[in-house]
Amino acid sequence: MKELNEDLDAGIQRAAQLLIKAKYLVALVGAGMSVESGIPPFRGPGGLWTRYGEPTSLSYQGFIRDPAGWWEKRLRDEQEHGNPTYELKIAVDKAGPNPGHYALVELERMGLLKCIITQNVDNLHRRAGSINVAEIHGNRTKLRCLDCSVRLPRDEFLVVEIPPHCPECGGIIKIDTVMFGEPIPRDVLSVCLEQVEMCDCMLMVGTSGTVHPAASLPLAARDRGASLIEINPYETALTPAADLALNGPSGEILPLLVARVRGLRGVEM
Repeated sequence: MKELNEDLDAGIQRAAQLLIKAKYLVALVGAGMSVESGIPPFRGPGGLWTRYGEPTSLSYQGFIRDPAGWWEKRLRDEQEHGNPTYELKIAVDKAGPNPGHYALVELERMGLLKCIITQNVDNLHRRAGSINVAEIHGNRTKLRCLDCSVRLPRDEFLVVEIPPHCPECGGIIKIDTVMFGEPIPRDVLSVCLEQVEMCDCMLMVGTSGTVHPAASLPLAARDRGASLIEINPYETALTPAADLALNGPSGEILPLLVARVRGLRGVEM
């Protein structure tokens, strides 16, 4: 293990103490953690939208207007090179959880981390072994009924008609991933708000703090008295609100933090 500089070492020590002291720890995770698994970002240098153009803010309205047309294009794009849908599908299919994902799993198994609120749709938290995960932007491996909100595994759902219909209620089926212009599903948003109400310490991991409503959750937790710990290689819109900022990749910082927590708990015991 490489030697830590004094500032980072002191920051990890303080963060570990805050985690041990916390009665209800929640993590908000953004795209930075997925990038460390080889999944391209949407914005910024090398981002999918930087290269292909950002989707219209009326994507969801377009789906509602013509779900059959949307599904026809989606199924075609997933098989054709040279578009962001295909590129993202290939990247996510090849990606696996990184050490940051597994560190969060360990915090959950230690009884410290109560919930992960993730902005990522790649399913890597669940693949790593995390149990209590609120996917505020959906999950690319699932489909969702617009009427009854039932979620179905996409790889087990045979699309025999376009648009597909829900086997439970007959409603229109869409991908679970939240589109531009689409409200966050009420069941997921309710869970996120409940977690914020109970949270007294929040890890902000790899999130830019610019996409709402997710970006407002740490601020709401802070207003209720929660401590905020940011883990990110860069300063973000949330850095000024953080009680402590640990600068570096989550795949490096989180395992160090878990090791420090384990050590401190061992001393206490």
